[in-house]
Amino acid sequence: MDILFIPVKYKKRLSNDFMEKVAEIPCRNMGIFTTIQFIEQLKELEDFLKKKGKKVFVGEPAYRAIEKGQVLGCDITSPLSISKDVDCYVYLGSGYFHSISVGLETNKPIYQANPITQVVSKLSEKEINRYKKLREDAISKAKKAKVYGILVCTKPGQYNLELAKRIKKKIEEKGKKAYIFMFETLSPESLLDFPDIEAWINTACPRIAIDDIERFDKPIVNPNDLNM
Repeated sequence: MDILFIPVKYKKRLSNDFMEKVAEIPCRNMGIFTTIQFIEQLKELEDFLKKKGKKVFVGEPAYRAIEKGQVLGCDITSPLSISKDVDCYVYLGSGYFHSISVGLETNKPIYQANPITQVVSKLSEKEINRYKKLREDAISKAKKAKVYGILVCTKPGQYNLELAKRIKKKIEEKGKKAYIFMFETLSPESLLDFPDIEAWINTACPRIAIDDIERFDKPIVNPNDLNM
């Protein structure tokens, strides 16, 4: 079945008061990023901040995102590409997942600029450190496992059976066991039926192993975590 993805974009312009709040962030070299919904407003914000004397950097994606400055759940390469140039990041959007992901990878201050609520706030270091600790604990436990379950989502855009096969081969070369599990929508509770699995490796949306990490009774990591 062919599937057509149509991005739904935010139509309103950013208010001057809102952009002034962003300009007041105590950071000169600023990296900005957003989701596809606010990609047009990102350019508006960039121009405003430059007029206010800020040095603004907008990264180029290198994976699945297509727009400059755009992030996806599975692709934060745009902000990562400018990490050496910036002192802080500003995420234009709602929610915390993308901000936390960039914070975990860069250790740079992250500011949330929500164009809907008009609130500009700094992401708590305590919150980032909490996720970092959860992730480090999961990686440590996963390294010690002898039996792995490799999760593969059948949804378009997340399906990556070939990656799962490569991971399975590498694990078995280490003398350990690995099994591939296919799913469409993952419920952590459904994995309780497989008590022999000691750790899960997620090849689908990486936010499963971040947002939902506390819902799993066994450690769950993303493939890049294994390289650590």
